[in-house]
Amino acid sequence: MSESEHDLFADLPEDIRKGIADLGWSEPMPVQTQAIPPMRKSGDLIVQARTGSGKTGAFGIPIAAEVDPGLRAPQALVLAPTRELANQITQELEALGKHRGLICLPVYGGTAYGPQLDALEAGVHVIVGTPGRILDHLGAGRMSFDDVKIVVFDEADELLSLGFWPDMKEIRSYLPGERQSCLFSATMPEKVLALSRAFLNEPQFISLIEGHSSPQEIDHFFYLTSAQEKEANLRRIIEYEDPESAIVFCNTKDDVRFVTAFLQRHGLDADQISGDLSQAAREKAMARIKAGELRFLVATDVAARGIDISDLSHVIAYSAPESPEVYVHRTGRTGRAGKAGMAISLISGLDVGSFRNLQKVNKIEIEERPLPTDEQLLDRVRERLANKVEQEIRHLSERERQIHVDRLVPLVRSMTAADDGLRELAAICASYLQEHKPETTVRDDGDETPPSSGATDESPCERRDAPRG
Repeated sequence: MSESEHDLFADLPEDIRKGIADLGWSEPMPVQTQAIPPMRKSGDLIVQARTGSGKTGAFGIPIAAEVDPGLRAPQALVLAPTRELANQITQELEALGKHRGLICLPVYGGTAYGPQLDALEAGVHVIVGTPGRILDHLGAGRMSFDDVKIVVFDEADELLSLGFWPDMKEIRSYLPGERQSCLFSATMPEKVLALSRAFLNEPQFISLIEGHSSPQEIDHFFYLTSAQEKEANLRRIIEYEDPESAIVFCNTKDDVRFVTAFLQRHGLDADQISGDLSQAAREKAMARIKAGELRFLVATDVAARGIDISDLSHVIAYSAPESPEVYVHRTGRTGRAGKAGMAISLISGLDVGSFRNLQKVNKIEIEERPLPTDEQLLDRVRERLANKVEQEIRHLSERERQIHVDRLVPLVRSMTAADDGLRELAAICASYLQEHKPETTVRDDGDETPPSSGATDESPCERRDAPRG
């Protein structure tokens, strides 16, 4: 351990050092070394660091050190995209502040209000939670941020991908003007920077990811898949990522027809352009996606030439690009005009070598991601559904909730007691997700971008849940 790293922990209050020792941390991790000093000086920060890099400690240690244990009121707020992450952060913060008497409250939807209300009434030091349920408490006057000095956005890219931007803008109105705000994200697309402009004041930028010393507008990543399972994995990725709009690139006209039919068969709003179609048909499809009336456009590289869609959120390569130049042309369709974009490639074993080569030629770091498991997909869809429902019922009065929600609880309970009832509930959820628009993202000026309509169909989540009684 260097002298500066040793001083980093040595300069902390003794009770916090004891908490760090209890966790078995003998020396700070790189993200902690870089982020803790400026954070303890109360400056605003943007920190780019991967999950598992120690970033919870990077903001948790300063929070634990700055909280006044004698003041039983929220002094720090940590916003997280999922209930699982909120619980993990809460556990680590409580461990760090154990000897200081730090009280943290995880706040998220899908659980009873009672325990959260009791904890708020008793008094807590730190709120950790998802925006929807936090906004519920704020709107009802059950939570106050008058004493909040530190606000942290953890996994900000995920926060925005799950559609919390409208809620976060509303939460901003409850925050005191004098505060420290810190944003942590694994990726740094423009939509995350829009969030920083709305909440942060002249932030310092710290990157712990090699090759990304500054924010980028397009995130590049790929999934390895067998040729036999490519279409099924395409659907799985689409359901997990939930693109607002995308061009799906294929190398042949036959693949264009096949992929379009596959997406349509599974309830996804898709159309195609290829050399087989008339100019009028191609122009009609392109006009629909530009107008936000079409979610997925399947195309060959030749047919997609000249397409200019400023709000395209994703480019998906169903077929591996045939050259480094083709990859650049494909990915250039997204991330335009300063907006965020994602470039996703499905790569089979035979294409790995050429795909690695195009990364070297283009000098682009393309992250490999594992295919989402059924459990991960279930969690993502659950969070998405819970967020949408919370947003819709939040502004109902107590009487309206009793009329429209509470009276249906016995019906739902009875439906869950039978296999047929579970399938009916699954169908209702699928229909709800299909009829409601995908999550809003953020323009570069901080305003909401109107999303296009989309659909989901029977998923691994539904297939797993259907047989249960």
